[in-house]
Amino acid sequence: MSTYDKLRRYYLLYQTRGLKCDGCNLGRDYYSIGHRCFRSGLFFHNECAESSVEIHNLYHPQHSLHIKVLKQNEDVHGECKLCRGNLAKIYYQCSTCDFAIDLICARKKVVATIEVPKTHDHPLSLIPKMITFTCHLCGLLDDRFPYACNLCDITFHKDCAESTPEINYSCHPQHLLKRLTHAPSYTDGKCCLCGSKLHNLFYHCSICNFSVDVNCEKNPPSFTLFHPKAHEHKLTLMPQRSFVCSACGMDDDLNPYVCPQCNFMIHRSCIDIPRVIKIYRHDHHICYNNFLDAGDWKCGICHKKINWTCGAYSCSECPDLVMHLRCATRFGIWDGIELEGISKNTLKVKSYEEIEEGVIKHFSHDHTLKFKEGSDGNGECIQCTICTYPIFSNPFYSCMECDDFILHKKCVDLPKKKIDSFYKMSTSLITNYQGNAENICNACQNIYQGFSYLSDDGNTLLDVRCGSISEPFFHESHPHSLYVSYLTGGRFCNACGEKATMVLSCEECEFVLDIKCSTLPNIVKHENDKDHLLSLCYGENKCEQCWCEMCEETINPKKWFYSCDHCGIAFHIRCTLGDFIWFKPEKKSESSTNCVILNNRASRPFCYSCNSRCKYPSILFFYGKTLCSLQCFQQKVYAILA
Repeated sequence: MSTYDKLRRYYLLYQTRGLKCDGCNLGRDYYSIGHRCFRSGLFFHNECAESSVEIHNLYHPQHSLHIKVLKQNEDVHGECKLCRGNLAKIYYQCSTCDFAIDLICARKKVVATIEVPKTHDHPLSLIPKMITFTCHLCGLLDDRFPYACNLCDITFHKDCAESTPEINYSCHPQHLLKRLTHAPSYTDGKCCLCGSKLHNLFYHCSICNFSVDVNCEKNPPSFTLFHPKAHEHKLTLMPQRSFVCSACGMDDDLNPYVCPQCNFMIHRSCIDIPRVIKIYRHDHHICYNNFLDAGDWKCGICHKKINWTCGAYSCSECPDLVMHLRCATRFGIWDGIELEGISKNTLKVKSYEEIEEGVIKHFSHDHTLKFKEGSDGNGECIQCTICTYPIFSNPFYSCMECDDFILHKKCVDLPKKKIDSFYKMSTSLITNYQGNAENICNACQNIYQGFSYLSDDGNTLLDVRCGSISEPFFHESHPHSLYVSYLTGGRFCNACGEKATMVLSCEECEFVLDIKCSTLPNIVKHENDKDHLLSLCYGENKCEQCWCEMCEETINPKKWFYSCDHCGIAFHIRCTLGDFIWFKPEKKSESSTNCVILNNRASRPFCYSCNSRCKYPSILFFYGKTLCSLQCFQQKVYAILA
């Protein structure tokens, strides 16, 4: 069984470039396949995720090495016994000895004996022990795994033993490179190709001040490339040249591939960029263009300026939309799939069929529905079957044969299939989940009734409010677009002040909205103000008083609350809605086991869990016990399970 089999439930196949792998701690400067967890954000290269569970290694021949996979919140301790680098989230360890190696060192070819006639006359044998020795070539003192000559009693580092005094290097053909063991003072001490720090052995050209480490010497990049999608002519590597990439417009590398006759320069990582992609924030395919029309363009993702002489992604159906190459292909924006040559079918599927103007047939009901502009004044008593919230004065559809099947127009317009914005999975609109009367949303953690969006693998369930959120998300409380973000340390919501990790955040300012607050209703009805509707206030001190009409505690005017413009009274959000707002209140009967009832009696009942009077507008009747909040409900369930 591979490592990935242990992680499979929450990981998505993903194509990326430059993203650091949590298995080997390396990023790649080209597009490659990997696996990314949509909950933790951990990313693994394909070969790292599919590493063998058990291996045998000549550096530790006495025992097998078994793979160790750390959890997201587990800290990594220790170093690789071969390269001394910090261990990553996945590594190999011996369960008997204090021996661990990273995935990169585990993949390196190891032989017990090597013959290196240019360095030494006799064969050299691996000593699979951590012993102190002095390398005969570079003169450095080391403490692990030398190759030794048994006849001459001398030891070498493996890289030193396999090196040669001079080499012809494909990426620097004009001069020979000489083997050095100490970096000259006039160099910056880094490899000119990969930027890594030079260690005890490297190759150097003193004429050009050009250095490469052992890894780049053994695995040189191609000196010439022909990639007709990137450029019509052959491209040649020209190291140590400052440039602006013609493809992405960035200048963060010093090793371009160039076409002198066209004055064309490009990063190695930009040569094989995907030409047609689909991003989560836009409904249409977007295509890469080598340049844009002259103009003042701004990226539709980061909102920063785009150099129109360089390449960018654009939409053929939305002419004003353009995106930086790197913005469009980063994780959480792009699904990692190249779509060139694939049809532009959209996943969104309508949930109804239009019979005639104003009359439809919804997939969830047997009869036809007729459109109405608004309710006749009793809208607060009529609830939508899909979202369970009152109709009020909003336009709606009602069944032409049944009295109790009514849908908000906005709920009718919900697609039957869509990609959800939180976990980037294909979901379907369903009427109920496994026959349950109530469910818990994976995004906002609210308990609810009504329709749901269920992922195709059956593991993720969203209520219709969270399931219908699309990027960019627009909320009337904020002037900028909002996008789903996963914050490791969490951020405080501007609406309620509570800390959350999965939020809707603004990329132009510090505004953050947690998922629960993003779906709060704009207008509500409360028994303490039977003549008017309450409106949601976004941190505006519109009322003269600063305390809640319900609980008589202070209201923070900088946070969200409900108020009545006519009466000047205000309420905390929780005091207004309670925890069971997304339920249809029922009448309690002798046969009732689980139901939500209105808390509108003259004497408020006591909660079975917290032993206090239920103050919220609705309460849960659960197997004969009265519960006032979601927290009390959870405590009751835990007590039953225990």
